[in-house]
Amino acid sequence: MKKIGVTLSGGFVKGAAHIGFLKALEYKGLSPSFIAGSSAGALVGFLYAYGLPLKEITEIGETLSWRKLAKPHFRGGMFKLEGLYSILVELTGNPDLSELKIPFAPVTVNLKTLKVEVKREGPSADWVIASCSVPPLFSPWKVGNSYYIDGGVRNCLPAEVTKSAGVEINICSNVNTAAGNFNPDSITEVLERSSVAGIIENQNWRLNYCDIIVNHQIPYSPFDFSKLKDLIDMGFKKTLEELEKWL
Repeated sequence: MKKIGVTLSGGFVKGAAHIGFLKALEYKGLSPSFIAGSSAGALVGFLYAYGLPLKEITEIGETLSWRKLAKPHFRGGMFKLEGLYSILVELTGNPDLSELKIPFAPVTVNLKTLKVEVKREGPSADWVIASCSVPPLFSPWKVGNSYYIDGGVRNCLPAEVTKSAGVEINICSNVNTAAGNFNPDSITEVLERSSVAGIIENQNWRLNYCDIIVNHQIPYSPFDFSKLKDLIDMGFKKTLEELEKWL
């Protein structure tokens, strides 16, 4: 069996499709030996690398809401992901990244240097929250003496990170695609679509590091937790469809 790596993109709640993606890999008997992820991909990737079964990750996801994840902050961002941090610490104990069952690398951006930083050691929950802290919605997350923001700002699909880990097949799960329908009169949809345009730009050259790419076509808002089950089902079906072409 060839050494398989997995790369998971950012994408807010749309990142729930990564759960279905991983479920499809398990269905096909594929076990990743390395995982890299940004933002929502870092969150799902971390819980899986820690060793939580996908069924449990799904059940956790079904209990989430923005109220549980974040608290109003208005310093550096409108909210701070303190709720999500507490949930991760409660679930995992905040182990060092180097101690996870599957080698895992979340991607962040250092707010001072604006450089991408890939983490392989240090407090796992802190680095995952840092990777999820997209401005201006969420405040920067402090780790040590530095502040960090969402890795997806500069690298939303860190496929080169996975490939550099020595994997032979890098299977990438991407939830950032241009939806066909949108409302040009909706401020939220226009902002979201503008953001995705920038993300697609910083993803395009990284596709060269994907041996298999699963592009999930998701029609739902990235902020809607009520669609979580649908997102997981869509991720599972789309991934099986793509794997049939390659494997």
